[in-house]
Amino acid sequence: MSGMSGMGDEIHDLVHAFADGELEPAEAESFREHLGTCEQCQAELDDILQLQALSGRLASMDAKQASAPAPAPVEAARPVEAARPAEAAPSRAFRPAWSRRRRAGLSVLIGGALAAAFAFAVLRTPGPGSELPEALALAPTRSMEARLSYGGASSWRPYGVKRSGTERALEMVPLETQAKLEKKGDLHGLAATFMLRGEKEQASEYLGKLQSSPDVDSDRAVVALSKGALEEALVLLEDVLEKAPNHAPALWNRGLVLRELGLDLLAAESFGKVAALNEPGWSNEAREYKALLERQGQERHNRWKAVWDAGKLMAEQGTPLSDSQVRSAPPMARRYLYLAAWSAPNAERVRALLPVARALDAHYGGNVLESYLERTAKRDFSKRAPLAATFSQVLAGKVGATAGEAFVRQLQAAGEQDILLGALPLLNMLPARVGLYEATARAVGDPWFLMNAQLQRARAQMAASELGQVEATLRAAVPSCEQQKLDYRCAELELLLSELYTIEHRLSEARKHAHQGLAWAKQVNDAALEVRGLQNLGQISRFQKGFALTRAYLLESALREPGYCPTQIHVHETLATVRMFELRTADARAELEGMPRCGTEPTLFSAYVLAELARIDPKPGDVEKVLALLDKLRAAGTLRAGTKLMADHLEGRVRLLQDRPAGQRTLREVITASEKLPPDETAAQKARAASYSMLILDAGRNGEYGPALDLFSEEVHAPSPSRCTLGVELAFERLLVAARGAAGEVVGAYEANRRTLDFDVEKLVPEPVLAALRPCEQVQVFARYPLHGRAGLLPPSIAWSYRWGPEHKAPATAGQPRRLVISDVEAPASLGLPRLSPWVPTQEATSRTVLSGAQATPSRVLAEMVDADEIDVHAHGLVNLGLSDASLIVLSPQPDGQYALTAGEVRRQHLKRSPVVLLASCRAAQTVPYLHEPWSLPTSFLDAGARAVIASPTDIPDAEAGPFFEAVRARLRAGEPPAVAVRNERLAALARDPQSWVRTVVIFQ
Repeated sequence: MSGMSGMGDEIHDLVHAFADGELEPAEAESFREHLGTCEQCQAELDDILQLQALSGRLASMDAKQASAPAPAPVEAARPVEAARPAEAAPSRAFRPAWSRRRRAGLSVLIGGALAAAFAFAVLRTPGPGSELPEALALAPTRSMEARLSYGGASSWRPYGVKRSGTERALEMVPLETQAKLEKKGDLHGLAATFMLRGEKEQASEYLGKLQSSPDVDSDRAVVALSKGALEEALVLLEDVLEKAPNHAPALWNRGLVLRELGLDLLAAESFGKVAALNEPGWSNEAREYKALLERQGQERHNRWKAVWDAGKLMAEQGTPLSDSQVRSAPPMARRYLYLAAWSAPNAERVRALLPVARALDAHYGGNVLESYLERTAKRDFSKRAPLAATFSQVLAGKVGATAGEAFVRQLQAAGEQDILLGALPLLNMLPARVGLYEATARAVGDPWFLMNAQLQRARAQMAASELGQVEATLRAAVPSCEQQKLDYRCAELELLLSELYTIEHRLSEARKHAHQGLAWAKQVNDAALEVRGLQNLGQISRFQKGFALTRAYLLESALREPGYCPTQIHVHETLATVRMFELRTADARAELEGMPRCGTEPTLFSAYVLAELARIDPKPGDVEKVLALLDKLRAAGTLRAGTKLMADHLEGRVRLLQDRPAGQRTLREVITASEKLPPDETAAQKARAASYSMLILDAGRNGEYGPALDLFSEEVHAPSPSRCTLGVELAFERLLVAARGAAGEVVGAYEANRRTLDFDVEKLVPEPVLAALRPCEQVQVFARYPLHGRAGLLPPSIAWSYRWGPEHKAPATAGQPRRLVISDVEAPASLGLPRLSPWVPTQEATSRTVLSGAQATPSRVLAEMVDADEIDVHAHGLVNLGLSDASLIVLSPQPDGQYALTAGEVRRQHLKRSPVVLLASCRAAQTVPYLHEPWSLPTSFLDAGARAVIASPTDIPDAEAGPFFEAVRARLRAGEPPAVAVRNERLAALARDPQSWVRTVVIFQ
């Protein structure tokens, strides 16, 4: 340090002189540099400045405040300079005895006076000459990698952190500065000070009080990033950049978020935009980040490409890979080793591959490949060589279907089974010949091909829409694959599992396996599998309405494969679909028109977007383009059973625009056909749901509210009520509300052009419809996405419930009903959840089973539910997309660590006694935004056989939840229907507290 080198421990003594402004300018600058890296001096300076701030605030109170007796602790907290004699010159060598040894006592003193100082700061009006500081940070280097937008903290400083791996150093913003900001009401500035101090929650609290703006939202994204909430941060930043494309902090922070997501090329692109703004300091640092990310990506690509090129040479000419090339991409090296062995014209070419085999055996373990080559070299090459030559032609794509069939027969006759394993996939004979492949793999005995046989079996099952068997095959194969460390095969298995679960809309599981597959792909440096994993994650995010993540994953995949036609088509189509969901029709059309004409045909995604454009923002020829594309897709013969129905649905959708009877007929045919397919054929269920939606909205558009109501009930296999029923369909820009009132009269309303996705659920049902329903004893509500499960659709004075599925009647009960109560759960400590109030039993004529403490595990609860007449759950509820798409109930952990009661597990049960279920848990009624069905804990209980479920989609207070649900249970036993019991108890609670949480309690039947 210039000017202070060699001072050793004495430099710490200058902190008081620095705080009092007594150092010469050069000395102050040198000490400021020291301060940036000395936590001890930072802490002491913070204490001194806090004392000065407290003293200054108290000394400057107005006359009325000054006349009040000051609290004793504040009187004792005199600033350091006031303790000196007035005539004494400042002494740098002086260091108070407490300055290092008694800082704990000082902290207590400060803590006792801090609240009073902030109270005075808030109460007082700003005095003359009060100004914001020019900068909030003291250190010459910044401790945050992210950029704050607040002016006092936005200037560039070099980024400097320790390499020790400890938490980042904190920047101690003086309390005096915070008091000034508080006095001025500068909440944004206060939030910035808390971020610099590492106090994320306080920063979030202050930012939450501010209106949205580009600067505020960018800083909110910084808080989210610091908490690891990457999707939340990305959504905020995307919105900022939509309004202000050159907002430098948002571009910078977006680059950081994308880098944390592993999307390096997209992150580099974002940093490149910062660099182009030519800001002092920031642009140079952005160039460094961009160059580093691009260099790392290019180096990985170069290693991969080098193995690719050398592998082709090995297959064609027998030139072996080097050991370093094998280590760069072991799976690719292994694949090319097999190709080289299958193409080798003689034993010498085979033996030349032994070094590669040994290097691969060292990676995978054992000597499988060396033994394979030794056996192969002993084959009779007078017979094998011609077959190897033909295989080289197959590899070059020069063997047609007829010649390929003859070649397969020759290989079988000659017993060259290893070459047969290579020929079958290259000749496109899989999955049709999967049985032959499996038998051949067993004969060869190589784990690489035995695992691939399982993979090919799963693909054949998926092509046949046997989704249950696909899952069983893959789940059985994964553990064996991991045990044998067959990295590439494990990645393929995980990614196929992810695709299966995406088809089935089991999205939390799909996300988990996509990440696992992507991790395997990165580990072995397989670029193609990495892109596949990114695209899987993009599709999963799209189904979860995480459109910012969808765009990020897909754009990264497009940057990684700029010249690969199928990737570019997939990205454009999916982004067009997302734009339609956002009602941005011009952008959706631009995505379709921007697709390259490169040989890969469009898919059903394009047909869907065009069909919606033909309805919302039509152009001449849109309908004809949809029908022509559907014909082409059908003729290609690649559509599975469910996707065929989706194609038929899209045809009905566009025909409805030109020929209503023809469109209705086609949609009806889709519904009929879908019910003949297994329920796990999710594409068929989506086609069914979408067809009902089109028919319902078409009826509403034509004022046919009665038929629309009949369609609502028909869809869920329920009888159509003759009175007191409501149907609501909100489909992007269209809204239909239809009802039968207390006297059976039909009323309704239809809105065709809502140009926003936002809505207030309490204002959707118009007054004329409410007036018809108010005299009803109770109202059955049929609602589809995105309304099912929402609280407040009807006023609290009306007894109403959401209807889902056929009716489940309670069986005749001999003796007392059996009540199951889950309470006093021991949640995993890692979740940090407080214990809930104990459940207090009441006198009741029931046979009661209480599961509490360590007994309240998921498996035990599920087992006890089967025979219960009443189920009451008093436990924490969570939303954790890593475990479940819907909300989950936190129970006591089992020996395997499982603690979550999820909707999927509940749905798989059969509740024999058709119980009424009370879920006294936070957010238990939260519904997943699936387009084709409502998916939540309540609907899963109904699917399992419950006749009613009562829950809330919001947080509920512990002290009030138990008494409320106990009172509802008492009313149910007294004979009141669930909707009536909740309404009556709700009104009683609202009479005491009009803003009570009980407004959010929802009934499902």
